Amino acid sequence: EEFIGLSEQELDRIETLVQNLLKITKFDAGAIILEKRTEFIQEIMETIKKSFLYRARQEEKEILLLGDIEIMFVCDRVWLTEAISNLVKNALDHTGRGGIIEIRWKLSASIFQIVVEDNGSGIHSEDLYHIFKRFYRSKKSLDTQGVGLGLPLAKAIVEGQKGVISVKSELGEGTAFTISFLTDS
Repeated sequence: EEFIGLSEQELDRIETLVQNLLKITKFDAGAIILEKRTEFIQEIMETIKKSFLYRARQEEKEILLLGDIEIMFVCDRVWLTEAISNLVKNALDHTGRGGIIEIRWKLSASIFQIVVEDNGSGIHSEDLYHIFKRFYRSKKSLDTQGVGLGLPLAKAIVEGQKGVISVKSELGEGTAFTISFLTDS
């Protein structure tokens, strides 16, 4: 039974890897048609939080949502959810027990921003330049499961919706990923 359980876990991991490779390849080939609609951002963030809530509770971590519930934005909900979910998963992977992951969003006159920030281990400065490259994994990373596709996929999704993604990190203090979109106001 233990062997079957471990085998199922590995098969799930391999399936996720293959799916992420297919998604990135489709973005590269221009085969993804984004279905943009006006969405309440709060609803998207609630969906993401719910999908990670069980894991966060098991690991004694907290996911906080901070933003105006009235903000609406034109985006592809499915793909934006995928990108932000990858950032939240990363935050959970690199944040210890009692850690906090904040998902914040704000709309200014010309920019809509989403920030996923954690108080985890942070990213080494020499790795920051490389983290959006496919299959890049820091030699210093404690994550033994990842293969280096989550951040490149998030970047492809954000750029596919005419946005930019950036990162700031301090070792031992945490990491903040910022997604920015120009608004049409």
